[in-house]
Amino acid sequence: MSQFSSKVGATNRKITPTPEMGPVYHAGYKMGEAGQFTGVIDDIFLRCLTIEKGKTRVAIVSFDLIGLFSDFTKELAGRLKPHGIKRENLLVATTHTHAGPDSMGLWGPSLDQSGYNEKYAEFLLKESAEAVEEAIKSARPAEAWFSYEEKNLGVANYRRPGELNLALWLLLFKAGDRHIGSLMSYTAQPELTPRDDDKISSDYPGEACRLLDDRLGGITLFMLGSCGGMEPEGCEKGYDVAHSYGRKLADAITNLSRSVQPVEGDRLEITMAPVELPIENQGFQLMMESGVIRTSQRPPIGYATVSMLEIGDITILTLPGESFPGVTAGIGKKGRTLFVNQVNDSLGYFIPPDQFNPEPKEWAEGHHFTGHELESLGRESGGVIRRALLNLTNKASEGHS
Repeated sequence: MSQFSSKVGATNRKITPTPEMGPVYHAGYKMGEAGQFTGVIDDIFLRCLTIEKGKTRVAIVSFDLIGLFSDFTKELAGRLKPHGIKRENLLVATTHTHAGPDSMGLWGPSLDQSGYNEKYAEFLLKESAEAVEEAIKSARPAEAWFSYEEKNLGVANYRRPGELNLALWLLLFKAGDRHIGSLMSYTAQPELTPRDDDKISSDYPGEACRLLDDRLGGITLFMLGSCGGMEPEGCEKGYDVAHSYGRKLADAITNLSRSVQPVEGDRLEITMAPVELPIENQGFQLMMESGVIRTSQRPPIGYATVSMLEIGDITILTLPGESFPGVTAGIGKKGRTLFVNQVNDSLGYFIPPDQFNPEPKEWAEGHHFTGHELESLGRESGGVIRRALLNLTNKASEGHS
């Protein structure tokens, strides 16, 4: 079987907010009591990769942000339509840094005041649309290379200590000896930055991407793996710890790059499937209805999508939130079927129904967070997402046979 080849383009753009945009609040930690940012530790970026083969053109955009709702993806898809990007062929991902601007509205200064900034949202749309267009124009013939391993870079699951997702992978696109761009993934929640210091940081994913851009060449995109319960050891320990973890990830990916193998096959196909998710969380219901959360979603049902991107013999399945390992366990071929969280929506934790605790513990100072149910749509959502993923992979298997 021949090696996968296509036209690939890549670019990045700085998306650190400026004072002219007005108040920008610290997302990730203090819902309803967030502070405005007072400085920048390291700039945040969007990174874009486009892949085209025949009549299929796919755009992947990864943002150093806590999350983005599906409304953003729909608006961006509309702006990209003239450039041959269909809605189903656009994947908008976030690294989930806990030291970035509130791009969802959840982290305002009070429970009845949204942290959403309209000027910043428009800036993100403009920059990402231009970045995709730039990547398309710069695209050149390239071949795909891949490597995967399971590696513990310092991850703990404080809910279920024996249940760890350690998937580490690199999908690399090269034109001869020159690297154009790459996708890489790990599962640790980017929450190493401090809770009580209101400065912007891309946490460990940004540091890793910066280093890998220098080492490998091209543009590196971070994709968050199945991260539910996956906390980096040393949570909220500070910017130095976040940068150190980023260096550790960059070293691990650099080692993977030395063992990449050709991606086989000529398939470039993306399939998007709609899902209906019951909104059972009363807190989410109130914030959606009041407009604090800036989404068009309204109770009792949320509408989202899962996607399956096939690049040769590699399959990437996307989820619209943060999935626990049990949601994706046993789906597809291990090491060739990959799972990416926080894509095309950010709807909280997807917890296997049998692990859902109806009386979760709230976060308390000095304790590890185990109350993920408080940040979930409800008991049913994890099962709905799992069934949707299984349906996608089963249909793909039937179509390929």
